[in-house]
Amino acid sequence: MSSTADTLVNDYLDQLEAELADFSSARRRELVQEIAEHIAEARTSLEVESEAEIRNLLDRLGDPAEIAAEARGPEQPAEPAPTVVVERRTSGLDIAALALLLVGGLVLPVVGWIVGVVLLWISSTWTIGQKILGTLVVPGGLALPLGLTVLATSSATCVQVPVGGAPNPVACTSGGTGGETIGTVIVIVLAVASVATIAYLARRMSRNAAAFRAQVSSS
Repeated sequence: MSSTADTLVNDYLDQLEAELADFSSARRRELVQEIAEHIAEARTSLEVESEAEIRNLLDRLGDPAEIAAEARGPEQPAEPAPTVVVERRTSGLDIAALALLLVGGLVLPVVGWIVGVVLLWISSTWTIGQKILGTLVVPGGLALPLGLTVLATSSATCVQVPVGGAPNPVACTSGGTGGETIGTVIVIVLAVASVATIAYLARRMSRNAAAFRAQVSSS
């Protein structure tokens, strides 16, 4: 057995092992061992083991890359990647935004409503126009009409009128019937506007989520 022949065979097996790098180590050793045994058996049948005969023997076996490809089998067509359906759900932060816009100013004066505005603007549920509407109608939510009501009550005029030299209990009067009526109407309008705005944003929250789901499923 010549050293040149051994070198040719070892180089061939090393190349085959490199081509089988994507196989498991056990399967790779099995295939290389199988080819090595086949080469050893073929060498024993050679009358003269020359370099030329060894090269012919290896050529008949085939290129290592072809052997590796044959061991892998026919390539399967790549399966398309599964479509990932993203569903936009109503989050707790969106619900918290609506609640704080309406009554946050009552729970935490000023701060509660501001937190609701921040949650409204960082959400991806509503459009810019809807966020502007929720911010400007009505600033403070129900805290504004309630505050106006308290202010009107506290601004009533209180006087003490003595009768017959003895003071009467303090009597409080408001600014007049007309002023009371206008103030009451304003308070009611602001309260209704606040509730209506939150109701509108709640409807848009559900519709925007449904439209998003429909767009994803059709794409």
